[in-house]
Amino acid sequence: MFSLTLPAMIHPPEEFTAEIKNLFLDKKLEQARERLLATIHEGWDGHHNLIAMTHLYANPRTAEDEQAAKVWLDKGVKAGEVDCEVILGRLLVSGELGEVRFNEGLALLERAANKKVLMAVSTLLQIHEHGVEGHCDPDADQAHHYLNMAADLGDPNAAYKLALVLEQNEPDNPQAAFRYFDKAAQGGLAQAMHNVAVYYLHGKGMPANIQLALAYFTEAAKLASPLSMLSLALMHVDGSGVEPNQAVALSWLYIYQTLFPESSVPEQLQALLVDVQSEDEAFARQAAQNFLRYQLKQSPGGTIH
Repeated sequence: MFSLTLPAMIHPPEEFTAEIKNLFLDKKLEQARERLLATIHEGWDGHHNLIAMTHLYANPRTAEDEQAAKVWLDKGVKAGEVDCEVILGRLLVSGELGEVRFNEGLALLERAANKKVLMAVSTLLQIHEHGVEGHCDPDADQAHHYLNMAADLGDPNAAYKLALVLEQNEPDNPQAAFRYFDKAAQGGLAQAMHNVAVYYLHGKGMPANIQLALAYFTEAAKLASPLSMLSLALMHVDGSGVEPNQAVALSWLYIYQTLFPESSVPEQLQALLVDVQSEDEAFARQAAQNFLRYQLKQSPGGTIH
């Protein structure tokens, strides 16, 4: 049987990639388009997609820009550019450019997902999780399939969500949930770091490891996880695997109160705020101030958890 074999994609030189990136950042889209058109004969990967982007990002974007973007994305699909499959698929499914061709867009996204492209997988997850009015109903089995794929491809939010599902559905198999909490934690998700710390603290599905629990709680606290701050305070009050230290516990409580002033203090920690020794209070306030100034971080997405 005859089959079409697409040529292997060739990556453009690094200096050319940097040039095009800078032109996009400087919003010099027409200049970027000219450079891309002048080098398209080189067969470098990504050209069709980037030319389409110069039209899609045009400001103002005209109907002619939208039509030109479709043409270049379609050319990219035929040339085997997976990014074009994803972007054209999303545009056809959403109808962002004024034309909904749902089944065609879905097929392009499925093709890209089979090539393990995370954006395609995430889009299909959203489609099957919520459905698309007039085109498809929610499909729990398909949504779970793409949730697994997204988690395994490194999406920390998908990994965290899958871990919660596994924790609920497989309570006798904590290792399964831990695996995906850990994946999400490695992706920088504060709430996942907190869960990993809890697993280590209580030895859920593994030997307890207080030092790792402490490390994960601390990293989550640096991303402003309120639960981790309270957990650290409790550990130092109770001496759970660490030396009891009222001043350290109080410092975590001060950090928590500063960042979340509307939140209540758990009953177990309220006694810390009563009859505080002056030296403990001075230490705690200085430690809290140093943490807020030098150690508090933002998540990879630019927001504080």
